Amino acid sequence: MTDIRVRVSAVLRQFLADRGVTLLEIDPELAPFLEVAEQVLLGGGKRLRPAFCYWGWRGVGAADGPEIVMAAASLEVLHACALVHDDLMDASELRRGRASAHRDLALRHRARGLPGDSDRFGQSAAILLGDLFLSWADDLLMASGLEPAALLRAWPIYSRMRTELVAGQYLDLSGHPLDLDSDPPARQDDESSAQDGPPPRQGGEPSGPDGRPSVRIGRIARYKTAGYTVIRPLQLGALLAGAPPESLATYAAFGAPLGEAFQLRDDILDLFGDPAVTGKPAGEDLRNGRPNALLALAARQPDATGLRALVDRPDLPAALDQARAFVVSCGALELAEQRIAACAAEALAALTATTASATPLDATTFDALSRLAVAATVRTH
Repeated sequence: MTDIRVRVSAVLRQFLADRGVTLLEIDPELAPFLEVAEQVLLGGGKRLRPAFCYWGWRGVGAADGPEIVMAAASLEVLHACALVHDDLMDASELRRGRASAHRDLALRHRARGLPGDSDRFGQSAAILLGDLFLSWADDLLMASGLEPAALLRAWPIYSRMRTELVAGQYLDLSGHPLDLDSDPPARQDDESSAQDGPPPRQGGEPSGPDGRPSVRIGRIARYKTAGYTVIRPLQLGALLAGAPPESLATYAAFGAPLGEAFQLRDDILDLFGDPAVTGKPAGEDLRNGRPNALLALAARQPDATGLRALVDRPDLPAALDQARAFVVSCGALELAEQRIAACAAEALAALTATTASATPLDATTFDALSRLAVAATVRTH
């Protein structure tokens, strides 16, 4: 499989070097700001979104080339925007084992003895950094070297992806870690097109024994994760290549269950992940009151009163350990793992179904997407 991660990282390194020159020409005082930008953008990451975009392009018969790699890399810059803002909203101290952007900027401010509140400075500067990444993502996509007609054709899905990301993030911010009683009635706009993937489950339907999330948590996962991480990147690559509509539907059928599994794995790692491996503290959803499908699933099991009390008082001593113990003892963790496996199987079945379609995936793309499905769901960070 083409090592798209290495190629994307090389594009990002060169892009940041060019943009760094521009920043330092404006004022050398921007050097610390640039250093933090470099750490965020070049300091690791799975590069899943660029990989899905690249293979979305290849999967419709388009040839490899530097232009699609550069276009795909723009999604990692967009992701950097989301990470910086997400860490700020969650008050996360760490990202990938290092100080998160707002903390790093605050520490630099304090070390230089600058006037004003260092924490407030770090928060404000991180907002600017995230905004800059958002702007830079557009710049990199437009500078990819692809034909203007291709960029124009793909722009609506790129724009929709950004809107869905913000919408999902807001729903996450305004939600509850359990979301047991707040499922709204089904909405007309949940009747999605085939290009969007299947709609969330109907409002008010409780999480079943198969570990499916509540409708609200499912909607957050759909827009914040499934669309932004898998479906839209695949479709962006396909549209840049001039793909037919049926290819977009195939990618949605693959991406929707895979995105759900990806988010559920994230929720498991939030509660049970090893900070030395994940690079961030465990239990942040519990502490910050964010929706978490695993906690919601556990709260629907018998005798969950104690867990609900922990969610209301996450500052209690040993709250995380007690929450973990209940999630395991009630069987919710096992149900979640079974759901991840079922979603991954559903995604792979959607790929397999293309072999009998009018637009079958070639063997290289099939293998690459299968490997990405494993990378997205069987992981420790």
